[in-house]
Amino acid sequence: MEELRGRHGTWRLGPDEVRLSFSGRRVPALLKALGSCSVPLGAIAGVDFDRGDRKHGWRMRLRLVEGADPYAGLGAAESEDLTPLLLTGPHDQELLAEYFADQIASSARMERETSGSPASVDVARSLVARVPFRARTGEGRADFDGNRVRLTWDGFFASTAKGTEEHRDYALAEIERATWHPPVDISEGWLRIVLRGVTIAEATDISHDFFTLATHGAKGSEEAFLMAATVNAHLAGGGGGAVAAGPGPEQIEAAPAGGGNGGNGGGGEEIFAKIRELGRLRDEGLVTDEEFAAKKTELLARL
Repeated sequence: MEELRGRHGTWRLGPDEVRLSFSGRRVPALLKALGSCSVPLGAIAGVDFDRGDRKHGWRMRLRLVEGADPYAGLGAAESEDLTPLLLTGPHDQELLAEYFADQIASSARMERETSGSPASVDVARSLVARVPFRARTGEGRADFDGNRVRLTWDGFFASTAKGTEEHRDYALAEIERATWHPPVDISEGWLRIVLRGVTIAEATDISHDFFTLATHGAKGSEEAFLMAATVNAHLAGGGGGAVAAGPGPEQIEAAPAGGGNGGNGGGGEEIFAKIRELGRLRDEGLVTDEEFAAKKTELLARL
């Protein structure tokens, strides 16, 4: 088994996969949370290699077949902090690294020609965090057990409104996608859970947005990014939706506040709970009066 060691870990080329393990000093939080993962050779569409220079060294990145990269489309920069598919190393290893890149590329091409490519959704789920997974930020934490996402606000930066609410649960069946908004300079970044159903106005104050977990600068940003990728990979694997394509107009179905089970049933109790939640969103300025009235009429018609 051939292997190549880079700044944040080691890649090992086996007969049918590339094994990625992460170790060393100052390992990015995302890679530390993953620990290790494997990429089937048949899922590798190509290998990009940049020789770099004496100051920055070489860079090697795996390009996967369509739908297999759970980090694509989440708005991340080409940073080794935000993907396990990038390896970098010092300039004096340039020739060895380039040879290794060629070996992966040729092995992957042969595997695709002889055995085909594995299911993209299976590959994507193998490259994200194992569940249950918890991401912590300055505002609180997000927990995902494979069936439900819980946002809890108990951190130093949690607003009074969110601190009073404490947490909300969102069933995977209700979620359309998860998005990640990186912090810029000293501004807040956030993880957002986007639900199905109601169109709401873009939140102008995330301290009152109960679908978000703020990262407040760099603290928790990588974990929030990994949480978004993990949720989306499970959505794709379960037929619940595609990998997130980044921020945009949110389609959100109001879920029961607090520790509700977020089921999809159409019982009267659940419908009234959703109407109450819509009223809360309207009062917080996240839903217009017209949107509230239209959705309320639609929900009451189900009784």
